[in-house]
Amino acid sequence: MIHLEKGFPKNFKWGSSTNAQQFEGGFNEGGKGPSISDTRVESESLKDASFNDFKMASDHFHRFKEDIRYYNELGLKIYRFTMSWSRIFPNGNDNYPNKAGLEFYDHILMELEKYNIEPVVTLYAYDLPLNLLKKYNGWMSRKVITDYSNYVSTVATYFKGRVKYWVPFNEQNFLLLDSKYIAGYQARNQTELFKMQHNFNLSYAKALEIIHKVDPGTQVGGNIGNTCIYPKSCDPNDVEKSDEAMKRIGYGPADVDFRGQYSPYYLNSFKGVNFNEIIQKDDLDLIKSVKPDFMSLTYYMSSVVGKDDNTENMSVVKFPNPYCKSTDWGWTIDPYGFKHFIEEFYHRYQLPILILENGLGAYDELKNGNINDDYRIKYLTEHILRMKEAIADGVNIIGYLTWSAIDLYSTREGFEKRYGFIYVDKNDDLKRIKKKSFYWYKKVIKTNGVELL
Repeated sequence: MIHLEKGFPKNFKWGSSTNAQQFEGGFNEGGKGPSISDTRVESESLKDASFNDFKMASDHFHRFKEDIRYYNELGLKIYRFTMSWSRIFPNGNDNYPNKAGLEFYDHILMELEKYNIEPVVTLYAYDLPLNLLKKYNGWMSRKVITDYSNYVSTVATYFKGRVKYWVPFNEQNFLLLDSKYIAGYQARNQTELFKMQHNFNLSYAKALEIIHKVDPGTQVGGNIGNTCIYPKSCDPNDVEKSDEAMKRIGYGPADVDFRGQYSPYYLNSFKGVNFNEIIQKDDLDLIKSVKPDFMSLTYYMSSVVGKDDNTENMSVVKFPNPYCKSTDWGWTIDPYGFKHFIEEFYHRYQLPILILENGLGAYDELKNGNINDDYRIKYLTEHILRMKEAIADGVNIIGYLTWSAIDLYSTREGFEKRYGFIYVDKNDDLKRIKKKSFYWYKKVIKTNGVELL
């Protein structure tokens, strides 16, 4: 008998996400070493002058028990956080892990376990230990593969049986658009860019191998940042340019993460690179060994590309669409793009999908102790409805995690750009205040997506 899914599966995992470098704080406490995220903003211009770096962020380091109590009240079934490499290995390549760092994440897992919230752990999110950047230019050197693999082996062994989902890298494909931010080193040419991407790919393959060996009961999957790119018009030249962009920053990296292969069209996008000087013996065999259990995707917006557009930097995922509204930061609001993105990747790779991030960044205004963020509720409602349609079309979606659970330090806009269900009041000792969307999402979770409006 044929059964067509009409709603969300019974055990659908509703959750939310955060990221260590944007949320954790405690940059020099508990034995943590400096990372590139602790220093990168010294030369950047940010709107939020009172929070000019990631060093304090939302101070989750000191408030994790309070924050996780909020997660329990919200009803989260699943929660994604990232571990900071330099909190485990302060220099990135120490002989022994930092005991206090392991204990910190042990305590976070204990709190999540207390409330039966399933953890998803990302192991790298733009926070390379600074020492490795200084020592050998970080991801430019193959030495980083050994150091990263040791970090992966350490945490996988220490937390064996306690983490259901591991994600080795956050939005690994965006290295191609902003190597300075993702890796701490600005690639000077296509050869250097591919060399870093190759070291990422080998490290990812090693991570899958290590985690599956250490903890066969867990699941591991790659992560691709949103790449839903439309052609600017039906001019074949516009279509070709958008196809090239998708192959370069979408399907090419995804082919490695989810199929274990370098597709020719992906390699052809790196002009003038002598791959034989970079790819060593047995590298391709290691990449071919990749067998992910799921794929995780992040989505915020779609983009529109024309034949004359520059697709070599982050603007390629942010080009405006005249048919869509946009956020305060010019990000296109496109719920259908979410469905299109999900279905394209599922049909291509046939792996279960975990939506790792989806959300709206906005100027939230605190009035009389309240934050009425109806615009966030509208955005999430429309995207959830489109996700529901994708499920009805046969897409296997494990769960949906919003960005973010609590306000955190946005990558380039500081605290002015807020995403959370819980407001962080930087004018009142980082006090936590539940927004209107908190109560809305609580209802969504409780009714398994039935009551959205």
